Amino acid sequence: MQAVMASDFAIAQFRFLTDLLLVHGRWSYLRLCKVITYFFYKNLTFTLTQFWFTFQTGFSGQRFYDDWFQSLYNVIFTALPVIMVGLFDKDVSASLSKKYPEIYREGIKNVFFKWKVVAVWAFFSVYQSLIFYYFVSTSSSNAQNSSGKTFGLWDVSTMAFTCVVVTVNLRLLMMCNSITRWHYISVGGSILAWFVFIFIYSGIMTPYDRQENVYFVIFVLMSTFYFYLAVILVPIVALLGDFIYQGIQRWFFPYDYQIVQEIHRHEPEGITRTELLEIGNQLTPAEARSYAIAQLPRELSKHTGFAFDSPGYESFFAAQLGVFAPQKAWDVARRASMKSRPKIGQKK
Repeated sequence: MQAVMASDFAIAQFRFLTDLLLVHGRWSYLRLCKVITYFFYKNLTFTLTQFWFTFQTGFSGQRFYDDWFQSLYNVIFTALPVIMVGLFDKDVSASLSKKYPEIYREGIKNVFFKWKVVAVWAFFSVYQSLIFYYFVSTSSSNAQNSSGKTFGLWDVSTMAFTCVVVTVNLRLLMMCNSITRWHYISVGGSILAWFVFIFIYSGIMTPYDRQENVYFVIFVLMSTFYFYLAVILVPIVALLGDFIYQGIQRWFFPYDYQIVQEIHRHEPEGITRTELLEIGNQLTPAEARSYAIAQLPRELSKHTGFAFDSPGYESFFAAQLGVFAPQKAWDVARRASMKSRPKIGQKK
């Protein structure tokens, strides 16, 4: 008991190690790898767009994004979806994890957190940041708003930041193995939070000079077709490279868990009662009898491995105290099957 209290975690039986290692431990490893690499990707992408801007300003120190854009990027606009990945993402079910214990070796070899994996994420961060900055700035160089004025710095930066928020959130859905409604809610809510914020922030006039930079910017942008064209095309072009890479990797260089996914891809997740009856009508009498026997409830041992929970413990001490205690069914059957042996010299 002292060892249990002093340990980080404890298990009552060694058979619990199967779920602890092959299921929950492996899921935790995959989720942790995805969360860390995704944080690295989205922050590097966001920072590099400002880095490319410094080449056009002669390294003058002029900022590309508004201060509030930078402050809320990790706090609100991209925070919730990655939390959903860390909580709910799983590549295969618990039953398949125990059925194919070989996929646990990928965690031992650290397949999902090697320097090659980080290098791939870094490459696509550089690629997407180039798309965000140069695609938006080049396409907006000759663009004009409804007043006939060309787009300025804050128009271009707001449009680029919108593309960044939309793309990095959609990229998260591409890396998920299991997508639930919470993933859709978090991604859609993060993108919606950006638009709600920019509508309120750019629609309020304050005496601060920094806020005047983006005053009424979003309303001017949304009055032109350049904004909608950029928000639709830029994420598609930016994510096209990731889509091609994931397709090539899964087709020619699959991970072990991806092979398991393909093997069980067409298995039904849930069978209704009507479908079960239709399947039962197609079985032979012998198959139907075997299936019916397999579905019978079985009594499992529930004792935890401690000495006081051994079979027959209740009946033994109950007899000592003169109290009747019902015995377990399997214990009664075991005692009934035991034959008494006659003593030597005793007549049968």
